[in-house]
Amino acid sequence: MPVGEYVSPDGRLKFLVTCPDGDWTVGFDGFPWHTHGSILAELSGQDEISAVERFLADLIGNVSVIALTRISGELTSVWVTDDPQGALRDCRKYGQDDETVEFRLWNGTRVDI
Repeated sequence: MPVGEYVSPDGRLKFLVTCPDGDWTVGFDGFPWHTHGSILAELSGQDEISAVERFLADLIGNVSVIALTRISGELTSVWVTDDPQGALRDCRKYGQDDETVEFRLWNGTRVDI
């Protein structure tokens, strides 16, 4: 199982896969967003290990879209989104005046929405 730290090719993001006390947890280092293997398993219909492996493979394989919010240019949140349009709409509707959202793939490729 891929427990460990994964650094994006451009060095800007670090993704953590941990399993403290049997609780698979994945998320970006330094940011609050995360999810659990049990949630991924329920959503995918796979067992937890397979679901975490698939999530990680999609992330580092440049399938998953990563959302990043900034306030006054400072990175404040990073998460994997399955609804970039919704994230953009929510940022525009509910975000602070100086809050922006951008989208990318793991390899740094910009995703335009």
